[in-house]
Amino acid sequence: MIKITVGISKEHVAVKCVGHANYNTCGQDIVCAGISALLQTLCYSLEEITKDKVTYSLKEGEGVVGVYHPTCKSLTLAKAFVIGCRDISNRYPDYVQLEIKN
Repeated sequence: MIKITVGISKEHVAVKCVGHANYNTCGQDIVCAGISALLQTLCYSLEEITKDKVTYSLKEGEGVVGVYHPTCKSLTLAKAFVIGCRDISNRYPDYVQLEIKN
């Protein structure tokens, strides 16, 4: 199961994704691919679209993203990430768990 924890506030954005969906075999797991694509897009969009100081680490089975004192653009990107993850979590609840902390 992929466990996603997200905290979004005016002080910080914190995202942590841990685990594997195990929906299908490696290379054919659409659930893992979907979450991975959303997480990578969040990281690269934060770097390219905002001027915020972004820290992230993307490893197999674990991704962490942090932004302190996020601008409106970073908050919007983080909220869009949550929308995408929420949709995948709703469609595949046995494979993705999303927790929002504020």
